[in-house]
Amino acid sequence: MSPLFYILLLTCGLATESISNNYPIPPDTNELLFYIQRNHNSNTIVYNANFDKNGILKSDCPIDVYWIRYEEDGRRMELRKIEKLFAYGAVCQKSDTISGMYQVHLVADQSHIFLLKQNEPFKAIITTTINNTPAQLCHMYIQADNSGWWPKVEYIELFGKNTNSQEIVYEKIYTQ
Repeated sequence: MSPLFYILLLTCGLATESISNNYPIPPDTNELLFYIQRNHNSNTIVYNANFDKNGILKSDCPIDVYWIRYEEDGRRMELRKIEKLFAYGAVCQKSDTISGMYQVHLVADQSHIFLLKQNEPFKAIITTTINNTPAQLCHMYIQADNSGWWPKVEYIELFGKNTNSQEIVYEKIYTQ
């Protein structure tokens, strides 16, 4: 392997230190698109592909977003309405030109574009640009200051795989 690959692994290893605080990782299933972890606690927001019985993304709701409440016996919990509207909800718009493709915006950051692509029945991925590289998003980490009434996001970390080479890609986005 190239020295660049080892540098990337080392960099990602150092960068992932913020999420390596023994946070549980959601089960890797065919539906799992990506997940978000936060510094507040180990509860995790999961974004799953929502397939019909034939393995095709449901056009009216292609992404199922919910909590895994690891701090409450790992149970599933639906997002509250305020969380859907202002924090973790996803808005999906079906492509008029490409079958099985959706443009996705997370409500907390409408500027970042994600694409939901169906590759085959029961298989879909979320892609975006991570550190100027086309990538499949695997997970995000949000560092926030929770001392006020509403958390202030300090930075967001994006973790993924280069869509061409499958090498690990990483980006830290400061919001303040």
